[in-house]
Amino acid sequence: YIESKENVISPRTVKGYYSLLNSSISNDFKKKQLFQITQQDIQCETNRYAETHSPKTVRNLHGFIAAVLGQFRPNMVIHTTLPQKTENERYTPSEDDIRRILEASKDDHPNHICFQLGIMSLRRSEIMALTLDDIVGNILTINKALVQNKDREWVIKQTKTSAGTRKIYIPDSLVKEIRDLGYVYNRHPNKMRKALQRYQDKLGIPRFTFHAL
Repeated sequence: YIESKENVISPRTVKGYYSLLNSSISNDFKKKQLFQITQQDIQCETNRYAETHSPKTVRNLHGFIAAVLGQFRPNMVIHTTLPQKTENERYTPSEDDIRRILEASKDDHPNHICFQLGIMSLRRSEIMALTLDDIVGNILTINKALVQNKDREWVIKQTKTSAGTRKIYIPDSLVKEIRDLGYVYNRHPNKMRKALQRYQDKLGIPRFTFHAL
């Protein structure tokens, strides 16, 4: 199933599938013959996994199993009982939070650039893939992302949809900051997240994710 889709889905998704296959699905379940798997088998496997994992992770596992059976046993109807979703209370940053983070990081150019691009709706993976060639005048073109493949290697992947490929206007000050630096970001992707957390802790701002920018 994974090999049949490996070149049409993102490397990150492929990596996730292999992780589920190798680390999450029990050996007892994997040893079952495809056409002998019953709804009860799926329910028991889901129930086993739910003992030690969050509802979201359980749904990912079940979704993978259902997708494989959907391709190779399209007539099988699956109606598994899944754990209820939990509502996560996530902190939403205020305009003042953002202003303080930008002010505190103004001399930390790589991170200051990334925070501004995050505010402009870019994902961390998209920022990591940007080059100077993506900036023409004040127009920034987003058409690729840096993601991990199944071998945990970082690779550039073109955006999959027309919605992912887009052009945005960026102000003169940001264009100058990027061109003066000579690049957008050249550190490990995790350092961007850690830098944001460092400024949040320094300023006494509750932690929120990079995408919450």
